[in-house]
Amino acid sequence: MNKIENVNTEWLTRPTGDPFADLGGNVIKELSRRLPDKNIRELLEYITDRYVNSWDSKLHAFFLNSKITHNSIKVNSEKIEKTMEYFDSIIDNKAPHELGYCRISGQKTNLFQSGRESSMLTGSGTFINFHHFFQKGIMLSKEVLFRLYFVPFGVMLLQGKVALIHSNNNEINQFFATENYKKNNLKDSASVEDKGVYKSLHKNPANAVFSFIDELLSNLKNKGSITDAFLTLYHFTNFGASPELQMYRVPDTVFQFYDFCLNGRFKEDWNAFVRSHYYSSKNKEAVYNKENECIELKKKDSFVQYKYDEYKIWTNWIYNDLLNGKSLLKSFLKYSKEHKLKIRIVEVYQIGIRNMKEQTIEKIKELASFIVNNQEKDDIGKSVKKLNGIKNSGLLRRFILKEIIVKNYNCKNEKPIVTLEDYVEYLFPDGSSWMEIRDILLITIYQNLHEKGIDIGAVVTEESEEEKNN
Repeated sequence: MNKIENVNTEWLTRPTGDPFADLGGNVIKELSRRLPDKNIRELLEYITDRYVNSWDSKLHAFFLNSKITHNSIKVNSEKIEKTMEYFDSIIDNKAPHELGYCRISGQKTNLFQSGRESSMLTGSGTFINFHHFFQKGIMLSKEVLFRLYFVPFGVMLLQGKVALIHSNNNEINQFFATENYKKNNLKDSASVEDKGVYKSLHKNPANAVFSFIDELLSNLKNKGSITDAFLTLYHFTNFGASPELQMYRVPDTVFQFYDFCLNGRFKEDWNAFVRSHYYSSKNKEAVYNKENECIELKKKDSFVQYKYDEYKIWTNWIYNDLLNGKSLLKSFLKYSKEHKLKIRIVEVYQIGIRNMKEQTIEKIKELASFIVNNQEKDDIGKSVKKLNGIKNSGLLRRFILKEIIVKNYNCKNEKPIVTLEDYVEYLFPDGSSWMEIRDILLITIYQNLHEKGIDIGAVVTEESEEEKNN
């Protein structure tokens, strides 16, 4: 980017930790790569022309009563002229300003007042209580103000509100900005309804977030650089009298687990598991067919198949639970009764996200193996039925004692299958969940049965009240 007097070019793209400023900086970086001969003023003019003439001034979700969105300015050429006059007054330090430290970048420089007309989700007008010392706006450097102006070109619309993904990893932030820039750069459609920010095909935050992660992991060359990454989705609008913000977080543990599941060895099983959990209220009886990767719906006189590109916008309970921090164990268990699933997926989930000890997993696997390998088919079925019917920790302890420890002793095995240390430290330590122990035991039994080709029939039981509340 060509430098310009009175503007610190470095601070136009330098990471700040603020999601809006960082996104705007990454859009500037992408624009500078594509238009290397333009300085920041020329880029401001370029993007203003796109906002006004290509997007029909549809920036109301970002900037309230700006030179572009204010009803008093009707003519497009006047919107561009007034906007550039505003930016020129800032570049030349002619707009009202004071010396101080920028609230976002921390740099000591000339600061300019910014309200909702030029920044998102800040105070404005009479809402001076939003700001330090009852100032009329947030005090920002000119570089940060410029960065915020580029935000619309680096985001997407989701459920009618703006969606912005920010990470602790700058490579991910740049990827999000660049991909949305490409999509928004095509918004020169003649259709008035289609103008403005790119509209996501997804209908909910969970699908949108994990679709982005899919795209990221498929395109990023050096995945080792994002091993400790976490993501936050900012879902907001700055519109009129109803500004709103919701945040959805993907912790590093969930990000790492999801990356693991897309590994070549586990991807097929994981995709089948996830895709069997898509749901549409209009197609409640639809069922996923692993063979053709379609969701199928039988009707009276017809048979309908939905391909992935059609059903990927439906609600997905697995993505919802991952995004909201809910346990996947019940879903794993229900799925395991009918389908093969590499048990390592459940293990990594429990250890990485649910903080279960690896020794606990290993001991449970040993117990499951004993039940499957030391009993006839009918007895295995009875053990599984008993496990499914367990409704409290006492019954689970009794089951392990009678059905495993005693039977192992009667088999005259020299090595005890459960030692005192196993029992106290790994199976029932303080703060552990008996339901998780039971569910993992069942999942492992089912997967052992699938591997051996043993069918014990469906075993269904009602949940206990304690389970329903967890």
